[in-house]
Amino acid sequence: MNDMSANEKFSTTKFPGVLGIVSPLIALASIAVAITLSLSWFTWEGNALSDLGNYNNGLPAAIIFNSGLVVTGLLLLVFSYAFVRAITDLPTKIGMVPFFIALIFLILIGVLSENAGSIHFTVSVGFFLSFPFAMWFVGFGLLRFRKLWWFSIISIILPFFSIYMWVSWTTGLFPFWTGNAIPEITTALTAIGWLWIIWLLYHRGQLSMLTE
Repeated sequence: MNDMSANEKFSTTKFPGVLGIVSPLIALASIAVAITLSLSWFTWEGNALSDLGNYNNGLPAAIIFNSGLVVTGLLLLVFSYAFVRAITDLPTKIGMVPFFIALIFLILIGVLSENAGSIHFTVSVGFFLSFPFAMWFVGFGLLRFRKLWWFSIISIILPFFSIYMWVSWTTGLFPFWTGNAIPEITTALTAIGWLWIIWLLYHRGQLSMLTE
């Protein structure tokens, strides 16, 4: 199957590839707006991003932040489901399972805000732990394809930037970080970059081997 037939495969299954671009932008926009509405108290060094979703810290900001996460998660579920339906490569399908799990946790972060208590911490940890595994599973699975080695290596290495930031925060390597917003946004940005590369590969018809 050549590159054109790969695109035709995605087209005939109405693969909503654009959601891979738009959905993360919704999350980033909601975070940016929530921060703008919370400039009187929010700092990157002293807060968690989830503080923006606490209704006691400001109702408009919390609604925008939480809604943005929920909408992003739902749209990415549509994107990932369509992607899995469009491909036939079983290892990649299996590799997407942690991605589905991560998206469910993302939705729950918005639904179960800090006001929900300890359950919010649980779903937040679930999201930040599961997304690296999504990248690793897909990355190792795609090592079988020579043309996708570069993406495989990126998928394997990228999560370590996030891990480094989390370890730095938990061990006090940067003592001026009393909050975890910085490692949170690092994880989010690595995940978004990874998704955009997948969309770019799809758009250029470079995923033909996954549809054969």
